[in-house]
Amino acid sequence: MNTDSSLPPVHVCIATGQNAANFIPLQQYGAKEVWILQTPAMKHSADHLALALRQDGRRIELRPLDDSDPAALSRSAEAIALALDGRHVVLHATGGTKLMVMALRDGLRLVEAGSGRLDIVYADTQRQQVDWLGKEPRSEPMADVIDLQKMLLLQGYRIEGDNRHEAAQQRAAAPARARITRSLGEDAGRYGSFLSALATMASRACDKAASPRDLLQQFHYAPGGKAAELLREATAAGMLSWDEDIVVQFPDAQAAAYFAGGWIEEFVLLKLSGMVKAGRFSSNLQVKSAERGVPNELDAMVVHRNRALVIECKTSRQDKAAAALYKLAQLREQLGGSVATALYLSAQKLDAAQLERARDYRIEVLCADDVARLPAWLRDWMKR
Repeated sequence: MNTDSSLPPVHVCIATGQNAANFIPLQQYGAKEVWILQTPAMKHSADHLALALRQDGRRIELRPLDDSDPAALSRSAEAIALALDGRHVVLHATGGTKLMVMALRDGLRLVEAGSGRLDIVYADTQRQQVDWLGKEPRSEPMADVIDLQKMLLLQGYRIEGDNRHEAAQQRAAAPARARITRSLGEDAGRYGSFLSALATMASRACDKAASPRDLLQQFHYAPGGKAAELLREATAAGMLSWDEDIVVQFPDAQAAAYFAGGWIEEFVLLKLSGMVKAGRFSSNLQVKSAERGVPNELDAMVVHRNRALVIECKTSRQDKAAAALYKLAQLREQLGGSVATALYLSAQKLDAAQLERARDYRIEVLCADDVARLPAWLRDWMKR
């Protein structure tokens, strides 16, 4: 029997599809030794949790948990209890089924029959608190311990590339470009169909199959009013050339990409840079699954108070909104888990059917005039 009270507590958790709920109290309370119990169905999830935990130098053990039937589960729990006899054990009740937690609780009570100690902890991510049972029952505020990289690791993804690099941020924040970006975002509704027309032309100019002559594009009619003001300002900034009639020329594919949709991503980046901690957000993000190996591209992702926000940005006509909304809903679950939020940010209006589909997928929408509300919306989300 090991009765060395100088040893750190052993934290025992059950691998689950919602790894963040396990990780938060382990990180918050500085767990040094962690046993991750894995059923056959949760092997990949256990590997992801172990990878995120090992980055901080913890001792990690992966242990099998046989949940094939109640008798097998009871035997597994007793074996774990015997291996931990004499230790201070913290059972994390957040993961696994109720039956698993009950079996482990009953088995680990054997620890208390000797010289050990058993505490039970539960992470309530909805209420942002950690609840303790045992000799000192209590509730404590949940600490903000997950950054963007950790969230992705916990979900089984890694960053392949992103737009956090200094050069990209400097380009987005260049005074003239930032002023145009803010105008496009804050007045998106007033530009109306002009933004869609400009995005379509710019997309042709920056297409992979485009030739140098495709940098020269034409409107169907001469823009006026606020659209003309924007084109004049963009011409003065060297971002395009406009002949005051129907002809627009982009200096290169990179400049065209900005008007094809990059501006709304830069608008998001400008707002996030002033509101969210470094390391908690990124734009133009490429992530790759450890199992599937197929890269996914994200317009923006934020992690705040251990919860993820995945943002999809659109500037052109919304004739393919249904597919984009479905993909966004999938990415929210894959990258952020059950408490993640998805935001669809569109410079163009969505019709009633598209808005209904977004509601069905639990996706929040800011479109047209509402794009300007992004900072207020972000502040509200961060307080939830």
